[in-house]
Amino acid sequence: MKKEDVLFLNQLVNSLDEACVNLERSYKRGNADRFNKSKKLMLKIQREISDITHGD
Repeated sequence: MKKEDVLFLNQLVNSLDEACVNLERSYKRGNADRFNKSKKLMLKIQREISDITHGD
């Protein structure tokens, strides 16, 4: 794996952590719209991580 890929993965993981915090915060506040946006973002990031790690 290239150094650029590792750095990008690190960025994605950090973004995933942040989205997780936002998801939890939205849930606690009962903000369904923001919750759904956070969930969709998390799924998108997870797909990107999977693509990089599996070479798709």
